[in-house]
Amino acid sequence: MKNRTQHGRHMIMSGMIAVSLLLTSCAMGSTSYKVDQLEEVSSSAESEGTAAADAAVADSAIGDAGKGTAGKEGQNIGKEASGKTGQQAEKDEPSPTPTMPPKEKLNFDLSWEFAEESKIHTDPVTLWHAREPGRKNIIVAVNAGHGCKGGESEQTYCHPDHTAKVTGGSTSAGATTATAINSGMTFDDGTKEAEAVLQLAGLVKEELLKAGFDVLMIRDNDDTQLDNIARTVFANNCADCHISLHYDSTAGNKGFFYIRVPDNASYKAMEPVASNWERHDALGEAVLKGVSENGVEIFGSGSIALDLTQTSYSTVPSVDLEVGDKSSDHSEMAQKPVAEGIAAGIEKYFRENPVKDGALAKLMKQSTGALSGSAEAADETMETEIETDMETQNEKTEESESIEK
Repeated sequence: MKNRTQHGRHMIMSGMIAVSLLLTSCAMGSTSYKVDQLEEVSSSAESEGTAAADAAVADSAIGDAGKGTAGKEGQNIGKEASGKTGQQAEKDEPSPTPTMPPKEKLNFDLSWEFAEESKIHTDPVTLWHAREPGRKNIIVAVNAGHGCKGGESEQTYCHPDHTAKVTGGSTSAGATTATAINSGMTFDDGTKEAEAVLQLAGLVKEELLKAGFDVLMIRDNDDTQLDNIARTVFANNCADCHISLHYDSTAGNKGFFYIRVPDNASYKAMEPVASNWERHDALGEAVLKGVSENGVEIFGSGSIALDLTQTSYSTVPSVDLEVGDKSSDHSEMAQKPVAEGIAAGIEKYFRENPVKDGALAKLMKQSTGALSGSAEAADETMETEIETDMETQNEKTEESESIEK
């Protein structure tokens, strides 16, 4: 009787280990990206079908194991699990990070630093994920300027400490508040700037995704209810760098340039500018080099200095890119080399300034644990469940033997 019991326990152990392998494979294959403030908005039908099929196999295996299946039935479960696991491994190439949906929606969080300074922040933004392999685990915030109806009716502080602007611009020097977000200029042909930069933002997004970057699209429609501060705060908390796209309001087809931080002692001493202005300018120079090498016309030295709300509130490398003016060709064909150059410049910046534990890692830590060590967590969970099930099964076997005696 004792030998029979040991043999039965051995068979149960074999079956349960096979179940563990199967369920671990299922857990890794169907991991979804969940963050407290993220709402999945799309996923591939193929992934959903695979996850459903794996879940059905897992449920069947768990049900049989829970009933104490042993002997030939236990062996069958082990063979089935091993076979399906092998087939899945051949079908899906291993990837360094768990599977993520194509895009996510992120909502504004009033607990974020500087969030209370924003007046317009009702809309979410979209986080697009690059595909494996080649994914860099770096998030770039792409901000198509303007496109916020009613933005000009609100005023926000130019600086987080409410001090006055040190240079002119769309708002004059000495002002403490500025339009929350303006509507932008109109091209010579009647096209709105907001429309042209939205088209450009889409091209930049595609280039960045191809290069392996995840992309935080701050605006992906005609009317996004987010002011300049809200857009910057989103980038601060959900991206590793921030670029905003604009066309200058002057005429003359002057070419591309970026806005650098003004050389003003009090401005450079103000936080968060003091801790980040060098990174802002380094990002601008990297992008300038990228577009220049891609044949894009450059205006003057490639930069001008202005005190902007964006850089005044930015805690990640951040730059305003002026890709032309109201006389410039803003067709998709003309924008394509600009988008390619911007992506090349961003890649150059992060090649020289590697990211460790960046925005994606931060979002993962805020998640429910689905991404953070998902494979290890699944293994530990399954091991615990198997041990518990085996203890229960052993108790039932001993009770059965006692009754037989």
